[in-house]
Amino acid sequence: MRKLKKCGIYIGIIFLLLLLGLAAGYQVLSKESTGQFQETNRRLANPDRGFYIQVNSRNYETISDVAKEVRVILLGFDIEDYIEGDLPAEKLAELENALKTARKEHVSVIFRAAYGFHGDVIEPDRIEEMGRHIEQISEILNLYEDQILVVQAGMLGDYGEWHSSRYLEGSEEEQKQSRLYILEQWENCLAPQIKVAVRRPRFIREAMEEGVLAGRLGFHDDGLLASDTDLGTYDAPEMDREKELSWMEENLTGQVNGGEMPMSGEWSTPENADREFAKMHIGYLNLKYNEEVINQWAVEKMGELDAKSYLENHLGYRLFLSELTMRSLYSEKELSQSGIKIKLRLCNTGYASLPSHYKVFLVAGAGEERVYQEVAIEELHEISNGESVEKELELQIPKQLAAGKETLEIGLKIARDADIEEGQDCVELANEGFFYEKGVNRMASLEREAQWFFRKRSAMVFP
Repeated sequence: MRKLKKCGIYIGIIFLLLLLGLAAGYQVLSKESTGQFQETNRRLANPDRGFYIQVNSRNYETISDVAKEVRVILLGFDIEDYIEGDLPAEKLAELENALKTARKEHVSVIFRAAYGFHGDVIEPDRIEEMGRHIEQISEILNLYEDQILVVQAGMLGDYGEWHSSRYLEGSEEEQKQSRLYILEQWENCLAPQIKVAVRRPRFIREAMEEGVLAGRLGFHDDGLLASDTDLGTYDAPEMDREKELSWMEENLTGQVNGGEMPMSGEWSTPENADREFAKMHIGYLNLKYNEEVINQWAVEKMGELDAKSYLENHLGYRLFLSELTMRSLYSEKELSQSGIKIKLRLCNTGYASLPSHYKVFLVAGAGEERVYQEVAIEELHEISNGESVEKELELQIPKQLAAGKETLEIGLKIARDADIEEGQDCVELANEGFFYEKGVNRMASLEREAQWFFRKRSAMVFP
């Protein structure tokens, strides 16, 4: 009997030690795990950024072909035949058809209207006629505001580029009033979410002083990298090129900025382009206007890539997850009651910040079922050029997902709305080896098969 009692004591001690060991093991394994991830060199066809191709609204059928090559178009709206009276219904229908096609093909639109896309244009006799045309055009643009990347102010002068215009003659004050009139009309008529761009930084400062289009005014440089002044782009007497670049670096974060390169030269080297694009927060660039520059970039190297690919990769935003910290193990009860605490670090190596209309959602899914939880990461709309933001978040898991048997996938979705499932309308993270489907970037998985302390636990697996 004594031996049996002693044996029972030993078994009890061993069992207790086993329980304590399992408990200790669970405590160790349930501590936070951190995954660190690398940026890929892959080209990502994300929306609202990148190379663009110009399309005349009359030829809107060609947008379908252009969309196979780029995610952005510059839609030229030529109204040179309508310098008197209102724009006719058929001309406005042409614009709407172009915007419908752009929406169908998932391309963003840079819009510019002009009284001829050539030299020596003839403009309306009264600038108020331009104002009326802006009013009519805006009614159509506002119906497709989610498709509009930016409206270039246009209207004035050859190509709508704010030079060689009858309204940009006379004293500097008279020219200024013409420019401000056009901008005020766009401000009054466009939906407030739509941003506008002008030809020179000086014109932005001019509008800022008058409080016109506050927080909505960017820059398009149609003489990009062409000369020491970019063909007159930098024309403020007190501001040389470097001062202008520094001013844009500080003041144009969050705006939609871009341009085109009319010629090759000392300023268009890949190294200088990279440096200046970062300061200008460049988001879009003409692919076809000067192929000499593009072709030269294609044969030069920047790191592991050719310069064309490297520069294209960094146009606009380029987000990747650099670090993710989560618990290693979860029980069903913990999942449903406490949720999952997530600490992540997102980096933006693009020249520009993420456009403000994008929202961020944490996603939990098993099988066909998914839940989306919007989270606030406002800093994503402010960072660029290698800057990062770290955020601690909490993802609530519904009971039916917590109790399920299938692997629970944890992801991140960046889109205008959670219900958008077209991957081309969401943001793919520039992560090496990440899985991307229906707009969701999978960050981690919770495997349901692990058994710990006689209860089913979910074990964390990073990509």
